Amino acid sequence: MANYFSDGIADVPFLADADLTAQQFKLVKASSSSGYVQAFASETIGSGSPLAIGILTNDPSAGQEAAVKCIGFTKALGRVAVCDLAHGAWLTGASDGLVEACSAVDGTDHVIGRWFGPRVTTADASVYGNVLIFVTSTCLGTDSV
Repeated sequence: MANYFSDGIADVPFLADADLTAQQFKLVKASSSSGYVQAFASETIGSGSPLAIGILTNDPSAGQEAAVKCIGFTKALGRVAVCDLAHGAWLTGASDGLVEACSAVDGTDHVIGRWFGPRVTTADASVYGNVLIFVTSTCLGTDSV
């Protein structure tokens, strides 16, 4: 059984904008309603679409409290896309709310944290792992990361 890091940083309480029961340990973003979050979908830097704000650590239905880890260590669901998930890999958000390794250094991969879970090399494989989440507006190749 995996051992998940605990850093003592509390989750931030929001409300679920819709049913998020299938989104636990995935990324969420701010909703258009104040104090609410919704499931994360792909983002394009500079498009005006809301960026991820953290990892959902519970599984709320619409209107229930959504616990969001915005900074620190947490459990997350990651997937191998273009690059392997390796210990210490820089992470970005996938279109379905999973985290995946950053692949671009041209300013298009929005960095949301680092992977400290098991190494995964199989394309499209997903696995739970430790993630250090620190959502910023930094992109690989545009700032020093």
